[in-house]
Amino acid sequence: MKRCGNGVSNLGKRTPTNCVVVALGRGSLYDTFGDKHALYLTALDQYCVSNAERLETFRQQSGPIQEVLQNLFQGYIDALLADPARRGCFLVNAGIELAPFDDAVSQRVQAAHKSTEEMFYYLLIKAQMAGELAWTYDAHQPARFLLGTLISIRVLVRAHAERSVLEDIVKTTLLVFH
Repeated sequence: MKRCGNGVSNLGKRTPTNCVVVALGRGSLYDTFGDKHALYLTALDQYCVSNAERLETFRQQSGPIQEVLQNLFQGYIDALLADPARRGCFLVNAGIELAPFDDAVSQRVQAAHKSTEEMFYYLLIKAQMAGELAWTYDAHQPARFLLGTLISIRVLVRAHAERSVLEDIVKTTLLVFH
């Protein structure tokens, strides 16, 4: 299942191809998941769990906020660009392609976005407590800005943006926190 969630947003659309990916026969897929939609949701859930685990590692990092954010964004850029097909992020693809029409997908995407926003919020509060950032604003606002930046990077990778463009976005984002 883990491989299915690695940027493949059309999992529920091509059963024969997907059977090869997970090494199961069509009958086994339906016996296990019931239908393609259930399989898709299971893959999306697994991807969300994996993504949450990755975000937790960044949440636990110590050091200046610029360094932690740089590591986070660079890690995503490196991972996304490692895919020669530039399929992008499964979660973002699900949000763009299916969430407007599928409440179950929309709920999962929104929950994952909220989780990511909360991770950024935590990092910002930690930086405020360390005296790196002023307490003059609500940390939810820049947390949402960082979420938007991360989503944008994921979309731009799929659109075949160059590494330099993505890194310029990160550099500009980090200027906000000087």
